[in-house]
Amino acid sequence: MMTRGLMFGAALALAACTTGSARSFDDPAVQKLFVMSTPEYYAKLTLANRVAQSCARYTYDAALDSSLNEARNEVGRGSLAAISQRNGIELETEVSKRSFEVKHGVDVTSDDLCTAGDAEVLEGSGLSAMLIPS
Repeated sequence: MMTRGLMFGAALALAACTTGSARSFDDPAVQKLFVMSTPEYYAKLTLANRVAQSCARYTYDAALDSSLNEARNEVGRGSLAAISQRNGIELETEVSKRSFEVKHGVDVTSDDLCTAGDAEVLEGSGLSAMLIPS
């Protein structure tokens, strides 16, 4: 258990040094993303990307995405693990999308998602960590 904790700390330290993002790995919203299961993590990234595409007030934090993926790969929950979990990711993405739509009263495929993005940022959700205010 202690070895796992040391690996986790090393991964965070490495990722914090390499990130070009405005967000630190110490940020609670970033930590929420880091500890999510692989399917949940990719579902949140998909939703954050949709918000950024739909709302001119936000851009998607590609630098944080890359840094988080590297850190998550170090602990077995990044893109390398995602390959074998494709079905779970697709299912979780659909569930998260529907939940997001109900929570914010929006249609992810056609509505302006600025208000939903604002609410996520105020909440400090994991999804909000991927949104850079423009």
